[in-house]
Amino acid sequence: MLEIHVIDTGIGIPPDKIDRIFESFEQADGSIARHYGGTGLGLAITKQLVELHGGIIKVESTVGVGSRFTFTLPLSQEKVDYQSSVEVSQVQDYTPRTVSPDRILMAQEMAVTPEGTFHILIVDDEPTNLQVIVNHLSLQNYAITQASSALEALELIRLGFKPDLILLDIMMPQMTGYELCKKLREQFLPNELPIVLLTAKNQISDLVEGFAVGANDYLTKPVLKNELLARIKTHLRLAKINAAYGRFVPYEFLQFLERESIVDVQLGDQVQKEMSILFADIRSFTSLSEQLSPKANFDFLNSYLGRVSPVIRNYRGFIDKYIGDAVMALFPQMADDAVQAAIEMQKQVSLYNDHRQTCGYEPIAIGIGLHTGSLMLGTVGESQRMDTTVISDAVNLASRLEGLTKVFGVEILISEETLNGLTNAHHYSYRFLGRVTVKGKLQPIAIFEVFDGNPPPLIELKRQTRTEFERGVHLYVEKEYTKAQQIFTQLWQWDDRDRVVQFYQQRCQQAERSGVSEVDIIIP
Repeated sequence: MLEIHVIDTGIGIPPDKIDRIFESFEQADGSIARHYGGTGLGLAITKQLVELHGGIIKVESTVGVGSRFTFTLPLSQEKVDYQSSVEVSQVQDYTPRTVSPDRILMAQEMAVTPEGTFHILIVDDEPTNLQVIVNHLSLQNYAITQASSALEALELIRLGFKPDLILLDIMMPQMTGYELCKKLREQFLPNELPIVLLTAKNQISDLVEGFAVGANDYLTKPVLKNELLARIKTHLRLAKINAAYGRFVPYEFLQFLERESIVDVQLGDQVQKEMSILFADIRSFTSLSEQLSPKANFDFLNSYLGRVSPVIRNYRGFIDKYIGDAVMALFPQMADDAVQAAIEMQKQVSLYNDHRQTCGYEPIAIGIGLHTGSLMLGTVGESQRMDTTVISDAVNLASRLEGLTKVFGVEILISEETLNGLTNAHHYSYRFLGRVTVKGKLQPIAIFEVFDGNPPPLIELKRQTRTEFERGVHLYVEKEYTKAQQIFTQLWQWDDRDRVVQFYQQRCQQAERSGVSEVDIIIP
């Protein structure tokens, strides 16, 4: 017999483990979150191969020093005449290739993939397993990204990569597939990002634990190619259908109702939350639409909404509904998100107007109203037809504030509640416009203009005149109409671009004649 020794300087094997390491799925460190990779199949397969050749295998080991594996193979009884010119290949050093998540993502961004191509992320610590899966998927027109650990996959997601489906190994070092799946479910719903677990552990308890942490499906290694492709196709189709539903019912709505899927939503589901509400409306849309054909109307609206709607999502808001040319959006986290979104929406409209003028179209203007308060989200309708909706006095007030932007000639109006909800109001350019009574409210409310979305020269003008302007507003509220008018007349003579100054000039004249203050006027 030929006796071969394989010696390592690894972690060693405890004496109580030596008799078990040649069994399937057994290792010196058998936890699924161990520091080193591997499934515990290598030694079991090696033992079978050696014994099939008529040899034996044994091991001697010292913890912290290393191990000495010895196996035997029978010597050939036949003489073979080797050519002396035959050169035996040398074993070359192999160092696993590691690629940083930044480099992976960069390569991914540079790669041009056809529209509609599905992106699949494969997470496995074994290079061979990764290659097998890649081989199975290589002819299916999928864009494939590989991660050799759960931590690497998390970093990819953190950098903004969102695959359409994840194939996830369970037994990985440092962080298990279960733990990664649980973390991903904090960010993505199961119907939003399907996760299919791939593992050699196929006990019922393993399957149950996988589903408990949010996995969509479970495949046992060795994976059969046709079964893998069929499962992927099914989950991608379901995800596509759920994505289509998401265009009609926002995922955020489902999360607030504590529903994983739209199929779980019931008539009458409701929840109460504190949020900031944004209403945006195109000025004079009716007269504009009368000049366009039906197709041109839809093209115009979709072109406009395609520019302003992503801004809402970028600032952690979600669109509750489109009402013709109007947009109603909700911001559940911070009032700052709503104000910043409103400012950016005005800037996007300015860019859109540049495009429209280049094409020979008239520029448009939008007004935005913001209010922060308690509201109820839920479903209304009947068993055969229901819809998601928001019910609240706060919603009504946000809509009224949007209407007031036309009256005052400003772009963004916010309520005092929204102003008080800002983390640092001094970061914004705003001014007090007075106290008004709007339809549906008995008490007058304080309103403020945010003018960061104005053209730079107008922003500078309003900043310079803010103190004097607000002094005029306070005099007006105190019914000192003559003194207030003097201030507004001086401001108008200095620069006639501020339409609110002109508005208060006219109101002062009307109040002097009628003796009615602005607080007493109900503005619809």
